[in-house]
Amino acid sequence: MNTKQQIAQQRANLAIAEFLKELFTPPYVISESTFDETKESAVECAKQNVDAASLTEREKEVAKESVELFANDVARKFKVAMKQSGKIV
Repeated sequence: MNTKQQIAQQRANLAIAEFLKELFTPPYVISESTFDETKESAVECAKQNVDAASLTEREKEVAKESVELFANDVARKFKVAMKQSGKIV
């Protein structure tokens, strides 16, 4: 794992830890900024993994775009549901 990958992984780990801390600490809600940081760090981590793969540059570009589109779509739907349930403030 190269330095960029390690940093991306650490960022993702910290974001997930903050997400869980907020979710399991009264008042049991997640700030929108924490939700967004968790999503962004996961996308960055995935992109770093794509960079490390044995793919052509074009394949890497397509894979990164696909990861980002998918993550943004899932996060958008999840965020809407969490807002409706009152879990995001």
